[in-house]
Amino acid sequence: MEPPNAEPQVHIRVEDMGGVWANWARVAHSPYEFTIDFVRMDFEDPPSGVVVSRVNLSPLFVRQLMDALDENWRSYAAKALPPEVSAGDQE
Repeated sequence: MEPPNAEPQVHIRVEDMGGVWANWARVAHSPYEFTIDFVRMDFEDPPSGVVVSRVNLSPLFVRQLMDALDENWRSYAAKALPPEVSAGDQE
């Protein structure tokens, strides 16, 4: 039996290893789920973009994702940003 806090094994298909580029996102929600469209936006006049990935998430997973992003941002900022810039993240 696997320990309760074991790191899951995650696999990625070879064709997906390069990822996709997104520089804009659109978030929508219903009472049951959130939808995030990741978009490759060209900021021309008028701006236009193409959805490169759509992800549907449960409300619980959205909260967990926000916490994970916050934790990772703080770690990144502490290492990669000058103190006067990353200090703005401290509350």
